[in-house]
Amino acid sequence: MSRIGLLTVAAVSLSVTLVAAQAKPAGSLTDITGVWIMLIEGHQVGLELEQKDTTVKGVMLMMGQRILLEGTYVDRTLTLKGEKTEETPPPAHQDPNAGPIAAKMLDDGTLEGELSTNHGRTKWTGERLPKK
Repeated sequence: MSRIGLLTVAAVSLSVTLVAAQAKPAGSLTDITGVWIMLIEGHQVGLELEQKDTTVKGVMLMMGQRILLEGTYVDRTLTLKGEKTEETPPPAHQDPNAGPIAAKMLDDGTLEGELSTNHGRTKWTGERLPKK
């Protein structure tokens, strides 16, 4: 193989490697997209999230209710708030000044954080369900 051919192969290999390194596959530590099970005071709560750049949108499934969420995921830190819509007003018992749902992605790919409940701020953990 000629020297130009080898340089071309090396350049293509480097380009492919750089493009792959820039992608954020769902299921990685840099992408929060997926279906999660949150454990809050012994209760399991469903959480489905989709990330585009640093913006996150999702749905929390809790006690038969679907709560729409929006927020950000930056530097392995997740911050979510309930979306305010006319169709889904906040529950009557919910504090309108409640803080956000916040969590940090740990090295093992799980989440640890806090959220507001009617008993104040509560710790929670989360585990992403594997894709089928």
